[in-house]
Amino acid sequence: MADSSTTNDSPAQNPKQARKPRLNQPSSRWGMVHQNSRQSRRSRYLLRLNRQLRRQLSLLRNGNGNATETDLIFRQNFLSLPDPILIWRKDEQGVVRLMMFNQAAMEMSLGRIKDFTGISVDDFFSHEPHVAEIIHQVFRTGKPKRIETPSRLRTTGEEKWIQADYVPVSRRYLLNIIRDITHQKLKQQAEEEQRSKIELLRQAMTAFTSVLNLRQVLSQVMEYLKMLIPYDRAFLFLLDKDELEIAAAAGFSNNDDYLGRRIPARNPQFEAINRNRYPLYLDDAETYRPFQELEDLNCGKAWLGIPMLGHGQVIGYLSIYNSNSGIYGGNEAELGQTFASQAAIAIENARLFQQVQQYAITDGLTGFYNRRYFYELAEIEMRRSQRYGSDLSLILIDIDLFKNVNDRLGHTAGDQVLIHLSQCLRSQIRASDSIGRYGGEEFVILLPETNAKNAVEVAERLRRSAEECVTDIGHTKVHITISLGVAQMDEDCQSVDELFHRADRALYLAKQNGRNRVCIWQAYLRE
Repeated sequence: MADSSTTNDSPAQNPKQARKPRLNQPSSRWGMVHQNSRQSRRSRYLLRLNRQLRRQLSLLRNGNGNATETDLIFRQNFLSLPDPILIWRKDEQGVVRLMMFNQAAMEMSLGRIKDFTGISVDDFFSHEPHVAEIIHQVFRTGKPKRIETPSRLRTTGEEKWIQADYVPVSRRYLLNIIRDITHQKLKQQAEEEQRSKIELLRQAMTAFTSVLNLRQVLSQVMEYLKMLIPYDRAFLFLLDKDELEIAAAAGFSNNDDYLGRRIPARNPQFEAINRNRYPLYLDDAETYRPFQELEDLNCGKAWLGIPMLGHGQVIGYLSIYNSNSGIYGGNEAELGQTFASQAAIAIENARLFQQVQQYAITDGLTGFYNRRYFYELAEIEMRRSQRYGSDLSLILIDIDLFKNVNDRLGHTAGDQVLIHLSQCLRSQIRASDSIGRYGGEEFVILLPETNAKNAVEVAERLRRSAEECVTDIGHTKVHITISLGVAQMDEDCQSVDELFHRADRALYLAKQNGRNRVCIWQAYLRE
């Protein structure tokens, strides 16, 4: 039987080394292990053995039972065979008994089998009656049988995979050939696991390419990652200039608590990954002193860090933790790198798509919605307000005498003023409000669930903010004011066009009345 140590690939660790965790880097590429099948050789071996023993047993049966030359040759060959072999004999009463065994069977049983010579097969396999039944069946049918089964050795308590061949030699004799196939089974299981992970990789790649929504891509990355490399907690960091942002988290009671959290890019995890640009792993990250500065983000024993590369640059990394130490190694690192490469491409594509979408609906200078998209939002919001009977107001804004700024300081300076003013305006409205750039120096704000009175209050707040919004252009301080027109949706105003028209008439009145003021649409302004 194979020594149990042959199935343990992990060398014994020096206690001093175990107390000093260090980053590990796999030395070989991960890939498919190709099986070298020995089935045909095994079959030929059994046929030769069957013929040889059948011939020699026949000679023994025809002899006088003395230690003839044939008997000696048989015993020498039989005893030296490498696999444990038992010979079962059916006596005159039809009872199947253990007749003989070789040296390999003696070693497998630690010498105990010699005490069972002559015992019946039913008594020998009293704890495994199904094996005794197989031997009886082979005697009845005369057909050989092979089984593979997990078994616990009664002598040592070891868990082994056993392949047993039951080969009838004659009506009275049967060979029971036993082989330890634990190593082959473990290898087969590893290969099946790798094939399964390759299929998961294929499925992940298909899933990644089927969506362009960044949130969905990130969710799929964490989902498939857990199927490929089991973890208890994990983060996906994306690089943003000199900071790392947590774009996805998994394994926490509330994963959203971590989303958007930022840490400096100059931290021990990212610096090691960025320097090596290859997966790194630790047996016990909790005791690894450099990681302790990450505080609650260093949240497990075994750790695996996988860089995410885009166009040859590290765009982020996966930080994977398991509560048990020593879980991750070279295979997980190699598999993780293959996975992360595909995930990085999917994330980059989703981010580019998001940027394209953003460019399509926003003004490039201020970041506000452009006129076309704002109009679509207004249509949606008006239908919602009409359906639920809620208020809806609109504020139209124009910078007073802005042409003078462009003429005096140039259009570049004018752009700086617009950027600064847009920041001031955004700071004065709610997250539920929508703001857009309506024209060159015109802005528009949609206020859901807001009546005309409250909209005027918002407009006054915006006007005062603009007065205080001073832009430094070189050594020049640029002061501006704005005029604002307010309109509310009512029974007579049931279209976006009409709402814009009313706000525009109110804005015109504010300009006519001296600028830097707020005017609300009144019925008398109707043309």
